[in-house]
Amino acid sequence: MKKKKRNPFYPLLILLGIVFVISASTYGVMAIRGTDRSEAISNETGLMGFMDQHGDWLLLIEVILLGLLTVAAIGTDEIGGNTQMKQIDKATNDRDLKSSTTTPPQTGIDS
Repeated sequence: MKKKKRNPFYPLLILLGIVFVISASTYGVMAIRGTDRSEAISNETGLMGFMDQHGDWLLLIEVILLGLLTVAAIGTDEIGGNTQMKQIDKATNDRDLKSSTTTPPQTGIDS
């Protein structure tokens, strides 16, 4: 029997999921730090400054990409599964055909 192929979208989903968790955590920290201080976060540089300016768009893009990759992974699983099922059905039909041609049909009444 053939070995099942790996879905190329799974590693991408895992990687993007990790990036999303880090981004969402950073955005949450940035938001909490913004409520604790009276001074604006926009003066900050680095990751917190970037998340303040572009964090909402970054998270939105990541969620859209996660959705698209999920649909692609499910779709390729379905395609691979259908191909594998067709191969199994064909092998079963071939085996049934061979067994029906080698076994003589039983006719008559059992005594």
